[in-house]
Amino acid sequence: MGSHLSRSTKAFESNRFSKTDSEGNIFTRALTRQTMSILLIFGKDDKQGLAFLQAAKQAKYKCSVAKSMDSLASYLAEQAPNVIIADARETEKVENLCKIFDLISNKEDFVLVAVRDSVKAESSLVDPNMLPLIKVGFTRQFMQNFDPGACLAELHFIEHGELQNRFRFQMARSFITAVENSNDSIEITTRRNNIVYVNSAFEQLFGCQRKDAIGKTFLTMNTSIQEIDKSVIDSMKAQMRQGISWKGIYSTFTKDGKTVTHRCNAIPILGPTGRIENFVVIRKDIGAKPNVNVIRRISLSGGKTRGNLTIEAPMTKVIQAIAEIQETCSPSVAESLNKVLEMLGTTELYIPTIKFDDVNNEMTNELLQGLMKRRTMKRYLQHSSHTVDDEDVLAYEKYLASISLLGANKMSPKVQDLLEQEDRWDFNIIELEKLTDQKPLQYLAVKICVKYKVMEVLKIDLLTLFQWFRMIELHYSVSNPYHSSTHAGDVMQASSYFLNLDCIKNILSPDEKVAVLLAAAVHDVDHPGKTNSYLINSNSPLALLYNDLSVLESHHVSFAFRLTHQDSRINIFKNLTKEDYKNFRQQIIDLVLATEMSKHMEHMSRFMHTIIDQPNEHASSQLPTGSDVSESNTVIKRMLIKCSDISNSARPRHLAIVWAERIAEEYFRQTDDEKAQGLPVVMPHFDRQLCKIPKTQLSFMGLFINDMFEVWHTFCKIPELIGNIRSNYEYWKAQDQKLQRDSPKSSSVSL
Repeated sequence: MGSHLSRSTKAFESNRFSKTDSEGNIFTRALTRQTMSILLIFGKDDKQGLAFLQAAKQAKYKCSVAKSMDSLASYLAEQAPNVIIADARETEKVENLCKIFDLISNKEDFVLVAVRDSVKAESSLVDPNMLPLIKVGFTRQFMQNFDPGACLAELHFIEHGELQNRFRFQMARSFITAVENSNDSIEITTRRNNIVYVNSAFEQLFGCQRKDAIGKTFLTMNTSIQEIDKSVIDSMKAQMRQGISWKGIYSTFTKDGKTVTHRCNAIPILGPTGRIENFVVIRKDIGAKPNVNVIRRISLSGGKTRGNLTIEAPMTKVIQAIAEIQETCSPSVAESLNKVLEMLGTTELYIPTIKFDDVNNEMTNELLQGLMKRRTMKRYLQHSSHTVDDEDVLAYEKYLASISLLGANKMSPKVQDLLEQEDRWDFNIIELEKLTDQKPLQYLAVKICVKYKVMEVLKIDLLTLFQWFRMIELHYSVSNPYHSSTHAGDVMQASSYFLNLDCIKNILSPDEKVAVLLAAAVHDVDHPGKTNSYLINSNSPLALLYNDLSVLESHHVSFAFRLTHQDSRINIFKNLTKEDYKNFRQQIIDLVLATEMSKHMEHMSRFMHTIIDQPNEHASSQLPTGSDVSESNTVIKRMLIKCSDISNSARPRHLAIVWAERIAEEYFRQTDDEKAQGLPVVMPHFDRQLCKIPKTQLSFMGLFINDMFEVWHTFCKIPELIGNIRSNYEYWKAQDQKLQRDSPKSSSVSL
């Protein structure tokens, strides 16, 4: 019996869940979400009741047992079953059932099943006990059978037969109630357009009673109702005859002469054979038509055509979709959509609006204008130029030939020990700078590249890679307090740390990881120690060359590629195919340009929109699928290098303080030069005589760091960094309060 029940259950479950709704029937879709709930009315330890209970549990139906008639009423109220199976094998039990169910008004909500005695049923052609049960609502009978498999089959027939019809009836009542109380006019017609139903809103809109509309067509129910837009109606009818829904706006005259403009949705209803059986027409009175001149003031041609080539941007499709909505919406909505179209007309869709007047902090305002706002061009700061002689290269050729993975015996043991910690967030790049005589990048970079198998990806040897990093490092000015090769190494180490996080390492490809590391290494190469605003205000050749747009960032990446191609011995791309080289070049350019602070808000907003607002895509740390992979990975890489570039505030406090002093000193020098040359002072608070470094850090962290790293933390979980940021913020806050309390007028350059 157990095996029979198991086989029946499997067959039943297969039928239950494999059936699909090919016609999209709304009732069937709703029914698949229902779980059958059963109430059994049997005495204690009744074999038939136990058989049904076992079958119900095996099929995972909700099932309760009412062991007496006295408890039946409470079970009906509390359990709300939709199937009731009752013991009707004795005359006394039948009489009790009839008394109870005769008092129940909503019997149509239940499937009532009477269990009969098979022996008594066979002895009589007509069972007298069944007639009174039928009168009180029982619609099925089950001949006594203690086999759970037979009970399961009965439950199966009930669920997919009568119970579905009951659900359909219940839903139909709900739909009729909803339609009747809708504010939109709704009519249902035959395929010959004769009205079979109208709701109350229809009566109010057209000033007629339901009885006057039934059986007539819309135009003949009252001869004074006439259509204005004949061509629109003809188009609607032609489309509907093909079984296609129609949406649009047209007008009619009501019997009192009033013009009614409808937003109309006409839907053909197909029967089982595919033939149209009914039409449902939903109308909404929207008053006057929207002003089409306003709606169409933006060109919506759908793209320009050149010969057989259609040029159509995704934004064109968006604007088209909005315009189509405007054609079928109320004037107030159409006007609101006009404002949406105006906003879409800008090219800076992801750049949040920042109102300086809303920022009360004067230092924050200064950082916004100094780091994110372009200035008028006036003068150029001459950038440095370095060359490398052959003796330097040959010296390192001999050295590199004897090493495998940076484990050279000529390398200081302290350097080797320190490099072993490069995968930790508290890695001390400042100490490495001291140990390597201000050449930390070439050692740290190659150590990181070995881990990420950069030589294999680029198809080069370690010697070429080391020479390239050495060349790049030589073009970072050691005179820059902040934008030096130490900063480049720091950003590369941070990037490596992020690339190794679970949320990222399984998403980005090896090529993408290598591109991130190379971009981090070159992102500030040949930096003059001044901001973009300074270069623009000083009328520099670089600002003129790059048209004031991403001046430094464009120079860094261009300079790095020119440097790479000047000598094949350091050309790390020399063994790549043209396609692979193009791919790396595009990625590196994109990543370096992403470090421009004027685009900070734009990149963070795009990351939130593309990644954070779509949590399921990367939540499992698996490679995303589909056509959006490239776009998503690009957004992630940009955010990664941005976080790496300004991660100083997320480092342990002793490192964060050093970086705060260095960036302040670099800004002090720029302010000194601006004053000496009569240029606009971009950040006047960075005056070495007056500046309070704690206040500058608080403003910078509040404007750039806190929100960005919270968003980054949402994606890749970096509790150590978040803890450092909060701790450092409190430290700077305490230092600022101490300075204000102890010596408010003194210089605070010293920490």
